[in-house]
Amino acid sequence: MTEKSQDNTKRIAILIESNVEDSEFQIPYAALTEAGALISVLGSRTNEKYAGKQGKLSIAADGTTTEMRAADFDAVIIPGGMAPDRMRTNMKTVRFVQDAFEQGKLVAAVCHGPQVLIEGDLLKGKRATGFRAIRKDMQNAGANYSDAPIVTDDNLITSRRPADLPIFATAILRHLGLRVKGPDLPQLDDQNFDWQQLGERWSGSTKTEIIDALNTAIRGERYALEAFEKYAEKATDAEIKAAFKEIGESKARHIQLLEGRLSALGGQEGLQAAGSGAWATMKSWFQSSDDNDLLLRALGDLQTGVVDAFNLTNKFTDPATASIFDEIEVDIAKHEQHIADIYHSRLDKAKPKPAQPTTGTAASA
Repeated sequence: MTEKSQDNTKRIAILIESNVEDSEFQIPYAALTEAGALISVLGSRTNEKYAGKQGKLSIAADGTTTEMRAADFDAVIIPGGMAPDRMRTNMKTVRFVQDAFEQGKLVAAVCHGPQVLIEGDLLKGKRATGFRAIRKDMQNAGANYSDAPIVTDDNLITSRRPADLPIFATAILRHLGLRVKGPDLPQLDDQNFDWQQLGERWSGSTKTEIIDALNTAIRGERYALEAFEKYAEKATDAEIKAAFKEIGESKARHIQLLEGRLSALGGQEGLQAAGSGAWATMKSWFQSSDDNDLLLRALGDLQTGVVDAFNLTNKFTDPATASIFDEIEVDIAKHEQHIADIYHSRLDKAKPKPAQPTTGTAASA
């Protein structure tokens, strides 16, 4: 355990278990270290190193939640990933968080971190957020869930995912009255602030990594745009043709959004992004395809797009870029459902209708 702090130095406990989401540990740790806080990493054991989910983190605990007391800390931070599912099974960890919460200490949880709060029955009547996969769990535990980058309710601060981390760390610093070098920390709702810079400063995604991701997304959307233009040309059914054209228009808008963010970061479009080669890939397949084949091919493309956008949304510590990936994911998911509805409607129409029973009038005796 770190020696007792002097003066007004803040003491922070950051919980750890294996498969923690690396950035959700690293960014609060780096921000609080820069602000001069004394940090104790608390796990279930001290004789092992805890590895991050992405392989970027390997750290030993300073102590455990068994011998440490919540009263000795000013805040407890619960990072996400797969770690909280382990934390919640350790009743000493749950009790440590309960004690901190009941003593009015700051409790901050991100992503799957609120699973520990659920286990401790700490969410009833509280405004909170978390990773969308545990939204229903949080609501069932009594939370008033909000899909927002940061939600603060008295001594509880929660966030959803890596993209929210620069805001999450700033909220923690502000709550504790801590400062870092340079200009004053931005307001939490400042949408014009370049949060990506703070994320990178505190060991999050680099600008180069984000630019590479944007170029990857642009290549994917350019390929999809060309593909759906070809699908629209090939389709014979007017409804299908119109649906494919609508998707193509959506893809063109996605490219504009991605290019805008790329430009704002000072990046350039990669050479591979310009020529997708979708037609070269598909032209032999087109020779034997009908409208139903087109619909199934389109569904496959859209399903891949949804997964790719979801993965990009939850990978980087940049709120502005993640919001674009969010929008793309929602759009693609809507198009996926629309194409599926058209496909099933065509199947229903093609089904043979059941024979109608014949009726007659019985002859009079």
